[in-house]
Amino acid sequence: MYLYIFVLAAAIAVVGIIGVFRSTVDNVLTEPEKIPQYMSSFFTKVALVEFLPIVMVVLGFTFSPGEPLEMADAYVPIAIIAVLIVFNMFYIFSQRSPAGNVEQDVKQRLQMLIFLTIALANSIPFIAIIFILLTVL
Repeated sequence: MYLYIFVLAAAIAVVGIIGVFRSTVDNVLTEPEKIPQYMSSFFTKVALVEFLPIVMVVLGFTFSPGEPLEMADAYVPIAIIAVLIVFNMFYIFSQRSPAGNVEQDVKQRLQMLIFLTIALANSIPFIAIIFILLTVL
């Protein structure tokens, strides 16, 4: 049952970072001249969002029982995290369409933000999968 701590950590990270991403994209599209401030704010907010999931992953691994579980116990948590990763990628890539009618410079910066967000939002889910596998094997 403690494996779901990793799932919860991944869900908090994905949903939180998607929220920060969405607000940053909205701000950039309304005021493109303030992109440096919005990017700085984006990274600060992402760091705050990822703090709790990182603590949860570490605590989940620390308080895991000494004996390994069956691999069958890990299938559902890993599947849920995989769904979160797919949802994250789909949602973030679907946000490319509002960038279609903006200047080229803003469009390039939004593309950079999209790829950074994918990397940041998927880091905790991948770490959670690795920690689940470490506790199971």
